[in-house]
Amino acid sequence: MSLSEKICDMDTFLAYSIALEEEAAERHDELADMMEVHNNPEVAKTFRKLAHFSRLHAQEVRDRATGCNLPAIAPWDFGWEDMEGPETGDIGEVNYLMHTAQALRIAMGNEKRAHDFYDAIGRDSPDASVRSLAAEFAEEEREHLKLLEKWLEECPNQDEEMDYDPDPPHTPE
Repeated sequence: MSLSEKICDMDTFLAYSIALEEEAAERHDELADMMEVHNNPEVAKTFRKLAHFSRLHAQEVRDRATGCNLPAIAPWDFGWEDMEGPETGDIGEVNYLMHTAQALRIAMGNEKRAHDFYDAIGRDSPDASVRSLAAEFAEEEREHLKLLEKWLEECPNQDEEMDYDPDPPHTPE
C-alpha cells in the first residue's frame, strides 16, 4: 500500500503536510548555513528566502489545522517514499561553488516532488475531503514551481556551470 493510500484522514494528512514544509525549511536553512560558511552569500540568501516561504506555507497548513487533533508522529514513523520528505532537497546536489540558478533548480525539484506527493494523495486517498485538499495543495505547489521558473528566467547566471575548484574537497574512502 502506497503512502498516498495510507493517508486516510484529514488529521494525518495535515500532520504530514506540516512536517513536509517544516523539513523543507530546515533543509533550506541548513544549506544556507553551508553557503555562508563557504562565503557564498548570494546562494545563502536564496536558500534563506526559500526557507522563509516554506515556513509561511507550514503556517498556512497549521492555520487550516486549527481545531484538529493532529497525531504525534515520530520522525522515524513518517512513511516517506524516500528517507526524507518530498520537499527536502538532496544535500548531495549542493556544492559550495554553486550559483543561484543551481540553487533554484534544486528548489524546483523539491516543488515538483511535493506536487507529485499531493497529487498522488488527491487521487488515492480513501477520504474525499483529503483528496480535495490534497488537490488544492498540489495546485499550490505547481504555482510555487512556476514562480521558481520565473526567478530562474530572471537569474543572470542561469546557464553558467560551477566555478572551477583547483582543490576540491576530498572524502576519505
